[in-house]
Amino acid sequence: MAPPNKDNLFGSKKQASLAKASQLDSTVKEILASEQTLRDRKTARLRELRLEKEAQQQPPEPKAKRKTAKTP
Repeated sequence: MAPPNKDNLFGSKKQASLAKASQLDSTVKEILASEQTLRDRKTARLRELRLEKEAQQQPPEPKAKRKTAKTP
């Protein structure tokens, strides 16, 4: 067994900080992934509604060209 020192008695702070950083990183990635999934679902739903609404509307009639009087 190694002689006692602060690292093997109290644990390494570096390892603890790396573990916390790793856990935080994975938590943030999970949150971002879930938010992206929700955004994608909402976008798809809104796109469907927009296309459905556009299909129900009649196409706009073309605007009539104005006849202008030419002055000499």
